[in-house]
Amino acid sequence: MMFLESRFKRVLDRIRSRAVIPLRLELWNGQCFDLSLAPTVTVAIPKASALRYFVSPDLNKLGEAFVEGHIRVKGSVHEVFRVAEGLTRSVASNTRAGFHRIGRHSRNRDRKAIEHHYDVSNDFYSLFLDRNHVYSCAYYRREDDTLEVAQVQKLDHILNKLMLKPGERFLDIGCGWGALILRAAKQYGAIATGITLSKNQFAYVSERIVAERLQDSCTVKLCDYRDLNATGTFDKIASVGMFEHVGLNNLPQYFAKIRSLMKDEGLVLNHGITNRGSKALR
Repeated sequence: MMFLESRFKRVLDRIRSRAVIPLRLELWNGQCFDLSLAPTVTVAIPKASALRYFVSPDLNKLGEAFVEGHIRVKGSVHEVFRVAEGLTRSVASNTRAGFHRIGRHSRNRDRKAIEHHYDVSNDFYSLFLDRNHVYSCAYYRREDDTLEVAQVQKLDHILNKLMLKPGERFLDIGCGWGALILRAAKQYGAIATGITLSKNQFAYVSERIVAERLQDSCTVKLCDYRDLNATGTFDKIASVGMFEHVGLNNLPQYFAKIRSLMKDEGLVLNHGITNRGSKALR
């Protein structure tokens, strides 16, 4: 443990020499470390074992530490994200290891990551998602829109942007629980295909396709986007909240694959989340 504390203090010294971050770290033993004269965020570290999250911090590790209860955070949401980004970027300027460890996007590694996050149980996700299990952000047109209404509006917004027409072949890369392909087939008359790496999602979508009698117009596949062999097949392609998982270094391969799957004159809609510190996605 003394070795961990020593490494932690060396990291703090490096950060102080390179950046001013409005962060206060409160340790279990009463020690406080201010990384600026006016901290806007305070992180309490109740046990020495939690120092491991700060030895080579990245956004994944800090998020895990918070969610698992290994640290306590005080401050506005916006400031917390700003400070976390600044902290990880400052450490990365000295050592790239913290970022590159999360960046090896092999097929096996990506599959295990998806299984870890999404193969928990469908019942768990039913606790907070809408009835169609749409995982990405909703589209509220009115203040009194329910979550269910807003999510359907989001699906329609995507499909209308793509100008999806009856009989067109539509692909959803990272289809989640299938809401987009089900709506594309049922309401827009498209021939819809979804792909996912999650076994739970695959089973769920397969059951819904049968339940809604869409076997002739809707298909779900359990496969990596890199392994989808369907060159020049699709008129319209959507990817919603998936490209964050691709990795910055893999984006050329990702978009090249999409282009190969699409017919000439086809349309693609790519929706994702990124930030100025996108090197963390490598």
